[in-house]
Amino acid sequence: MKCFGSSVSSEDKENSKQIDKQIKKWYKKYDQAIKVLLLGAGEAGKTTILKQMKILHINGFSEEEKLERAGQIKKNIHEAAGELSRQLSILGLQPGEKASNAALYFINGGAPNFDQEYFNIVNDLWMDSAVKECLRRSNEYQLIDSAEYFLNKLDVVRKPNYKPDEQDILNCRQRTTGIQKIEFKAKGKASSRSEGESFWMYDVGGQRGERKKWLQVFEGIHAVWFIVAASDFDQTLREDNAQNRLRESISLFGDVWNSRFLIKAGLIVFLNKQDILERKVREGRQIAKYFPEYNNYRSKNPSSNDEYTKVKEFIKNLLVQVTQKHAASQRASTSRQDLKLENSRARQCYYHFTVATNTDNIKTIFDDIHNLILRNNVIDMGIA
Repeated sequence: MKCFGSSVSSEDKENSKQIDKQIKKWYKKYDQAIKVLLLGAGEAGKTTILKQMKILHINGFSEEEKLERAGQIKKNIHEAAGELSRQLSILGLQPGEKASNAALYFINGGAPNFDQEYFNIVNDLWMDSAVKECLRRSNEYQLIDSAEYFLNKLDVVRKPNYKPDEQDILNCRQRTTGIQKIEFKAKGKASSRSEGESFWMYDVGGQRGERKKWLQVFEGIHAVWFIVAASDFDQTLREDNAQNRLRESISLFGDVWNSRFLIKAGLIVFLNKQDILERKVREGRQIAKYFPEYNNYRSKNPSSNDEYTKVKEFIKNLLVQVTQKHAASQRASTSRQDLKLENSRARQCYYHFTVATNTDNIKTIFDDIHNLILRNNVIDMGIA
C-alpha cells in the first residue's frame, strides 16, 4: 500500500510539473503577443476587419467555413427581402403585381427553404423599380448594408453548388455576440523577429447589450482599433430608433478615449464605409440635416472643396474634438488620479479612411499600423 501511495504521489508531482510548464509557456506567449481590441458601435464593420486579418494572415477560410457562410448569406438575402417587403407600404411605394405578390410571401412569413421557387420569388421582388426606390431610402429604416450586394448576386447564390468567394464572405453579415479572438503573425518593416510579431485580435459585439462584455478583454490591451461607420450619419440605431448612429459612435468613442482601463493603449480610428459615404454625398444626402454644426464647419484643408472630402473631414473633426475636450479637461483638473497621464507617453490618436471590404485598402493600413505600433513602442514587450 505504501509503495502504491508513493507511486501516485510521484505521478501527481509529474502532472503538476507539466501543468506548470504549460502555464509558463502560455504566459510567455501572452506576454509576447500584441493584443489588439476592435471596438465600435454595432454594424460599424469590426467583424469584417477580423475577416480581413484571416484572409491576409491565416490563409483565408476553410471549405467548411465557406459552406457555413453560404447558409448565412442566404439568410442575409431572406432578411433583406423581408425588410424591403415590409417597408414598401410604410414608405407609400406601389410595386407591380409580381413584386406585390412576392412581398406578400415575405410579409406572411414565407418559409426560407432556398429552393429555386424561393429564389424566383426574391427575384420578382428585386426586379421592381419601387423596391429599388425602397432600397435607396434604406436610411429611414433598418436594412443590412449587404442587401444590394447579395440581391444583385441572386443568379450566383441560387446555384445548388454555390460556394462564396472572399468578397462574398466579407459582405456576409452576422451579428457578433460574445467575444471572438484570432491569433496570427505579421511581419512589418520595423519587425525584429524573422517570423514577425504575434497578434491577438479581439472582436466584441457593438450593440448596447453587448458592451458590458468589453471589460473582460481590456486587460493588457496594447492597441484599440475603434471603428466608425462614417456613412451612418443619416441612420438610427437598430436598438434605438431615436438615436442617430453616428452620434452614438462619437459618444462611444468618448467613453473609450476616457476609459482608465485603456489609458496606455494606442488608439487607431477607422472611419469606415467610405464607399457608402461617398455614394450618399454624390446622391445629394445632406449631413447638415442631421448635424447642423456642419453649416459652420470650415475645413483647414485647401483641397477640400469637393463635398465628399469636406464631409469626411468634418466627421473626423467630430472625433478630434472629443480628444481635445478631454485634454483640456485633464489640464484643468489634476485631482482625478485615474485620468492623469503624467509619466506616460503623450497620447495620440491616428485616423484612417477605410473600406473594410476592400482587402488592398485594409492591408496597406494594417502595414502602416503594425509599423506604427513597433516604432512608437506602444507596447512594452522588449521589442527592439
